[in-house]
Amino acid sequence: MKKLLAITVSIFFGVSIFAFEKIPTQELFYSYLKNDADLKKLTIEAEKAQLALEASQIDNGFDISLSSGTVTLKTVGTDSTLSVKSAGVSASLPQASNLTFSATSNASLTNGNAETSSQLSDTKLNLGIDLISSSYLNRKISLMQAERTLTEAKRNLQNEALQTETDFYTALKALLTSTSEIITAESELYTDTIEFESIKAKGYSTSSSTYKLAQMEVLSDQHEIESKRRSLLHDYIIFYKECGYEISLEDDVDFYDLIPSDIPVVAALNIEDFDSEKYTEIEEALWTYEINSLSRSAQKNFTLSANGGYTFNNSDTSSNTVDAGLSSTIGGLNLTAGVSIPLTGANPAYTLSATLSPNTFRKNSITKKTNDLTEEQELLAIEEARLNYGTVIVDKQQELQDLNWTKESCQESLEMYEKLSSELKNYFEAGIIKESEYLSALSNAKSYKVKLISNSIDYIIYNNEIQSLFVTE
Repeated sequence: MKKLLAITVSIFFGVSIFAFEKIPTQELFYSYLKNDADLKKLTIEAEKAQLALEASQIDNGFDISLSSGTVTLKTVGTDSTLSVKSAGVSASLPQASNLTFSATSNASLTNGNAETSSQLSDTKLNLGIDLISSSYLNRKISLMQAERTLTEAKRNLQNEALQTETDFYTALKALLTSTSEIITAESELYTDTIEFESIKAKGYSTSSSTYKLAQMEVLSDQHEIESKRRSLLHDYIIFYKECGYEISLEDDVDFYDLIPSDIPVVAALNIEDFDSEKYTEIEEALWTYEINSLSRSAQKNFTLSANGGYTFNNSDTSSNTVDAGLSSTIGGLNLTAGVSIPLTGANPAYTLSATLSPNTFRKNSITKKTNDLTEEQELLAIEEARLNYGTVIVDKQQELQDLNWTKESCQESLEMYEKLSSELKNYFEAGIIKESEYLSALSNAKSYKVKLISNSIDYIIYNNEIQSLFVTE
């Protein structure tokens, strides 16, 4: 009996020739984070989104370009002519009602034996501005979409970090659960062994069914424990490998000794402390409605823009001119009008053009109806998101209540069995009770300790789930 007790105590207290030096949990976690490939990928995506935003800001900001035009060199005998066509400069400031400025010129330089001459023609200075157009909204939409892409990339990175932490602690909890199952299986083995020893003491024949059944119970328990230990040994090695550590464990390692004692104790987050408008589903529905509303507003059926300028040596009037023009779009009708007024008092030159596309009017009507239906869908999506949020609140509050109840229950049971096992140890040593009673209480104490640690992990996972339900910016 004393030998059996020594074996049992060795099982429960981990008397082992192998001593494994545990790595701090936070150190394991940081190494796990560092080895996460998805985090690395999302970090790169966030950096690319930042560069895309910078490019969009450049595209929608002040712009200037210079052109040398087409340069042509002609030689006839000893004479040579150098001409430049459409050389110029242009600049734009989209945020100021799409304000644009341009200057273009044609020039020629002739060099001969007698003399050198130069000539400028159609040198134009022009200033344009949108009076009624969608350019401002289109620019705003472009920037908002680029900013949104960056924001979502950052959110994806943050959510992946939370998910990685959840994955880490979920894997760690699975190891604890397997350890708890081994403790329970070893307790059953001890009980069945005591029963088998009792049957042998009663003189049952080895060929009797009672003897064989009891013996099979013990052998079955031993096989189950060995199977669970081999599986858990493999899981520990894989877990540490995912954390960036190569370890080896002896076959007789006591898994109870590997249970971490430094799991962070966190206070549970209250979902009602968060802003409902930041609930991911609601925020995304609101964003979709906002950006699409702007896009619908940008689809204008009427536009109007104006331009004015000055032309040196205008070929149309053979004089310097002051120029002005208007362009407009009315549904499927495009109109442009311009005037060039010579400074010499000659008659001005007028330009007019019109383009009609009847089908555009019909398509605009269909587009309007489609946009109205789309807007209705977006408003329904917002309403649905708010209803879903109400359901999530109820679910998470119930989940938190369950976590708190489990914590209190496990804590009470642990204290009870620790006290009971301490008392029963003295009773057993005094010969008052059977050893099975003492070891059963000891087993339960260890089992509830593992459950309490698992409960601490559940709080971490719960907080991560709450945070992932909301956007941070």
